[in-house]
Amino acid sequence: MDWRLTVRRLLISVFLIVHLSATVIWVLPPCPLRERTFSLVSYYILPLGFWQYWTMFAPDPVRNTFMLEAEVVDAKGLRAVFPFPKLADYTAVQGIPRFRHSKYAANLGVDDLELPRKFAARHVIRQLNLPADAYPVEVQLVYQVRTTPPPGNPVDLMTPMHRSPFATYHFASEKEVRP
Repeated sequence: MDWRLTVRRLLISVFLIVHLSATVIWVLPPCPLRERTFSLVSYYILPLGFWQYWTMFAPDPVRNTFMLEAEVVDAKGLRAVFPFPKLADYTAVQGIPRFRHSKYAANLGVDDLELPRKFAARHVIRQLNLPADAYPVEVQLVYQVRTTPPPGNPVDLMTPMHRSPFATYHFASEKEVRP
């Protein structure tokens, strides 16, 4: 047997074991194993977008409609609102490669995802292309929430959404935002 084929099979097997183990640890309910390994697993799961939470599934799925925004206030007191992308912004065909936008927005509100929230705040500042003299900058991540009516009742699009801030970050200089 060719040694390259053996090495290839071994590498595939190791990858599958690591990936499946990380996924199982990620979705475990709070327990000692998850608590000890969560930070290590997050370095693999988070950057690749494999994170998942049970709030998307029955018996108790998310019941409200929400949009993710960031409010930025710079050193001069200027305020900017950055709306994160949502599938409604695109046609059905354009939305296909962007289907994870709603998952990303939903999962950012989960308490133990401090690192992705900070990444999101940095992303907002980079997208706004703030000059160096705009620092220090404060970024507040906010959900705009519309309560879903009970089954059988129509959605009233004129009902105002309410703000639900869930994280605030302060960046003293541009060096904290740009690599």
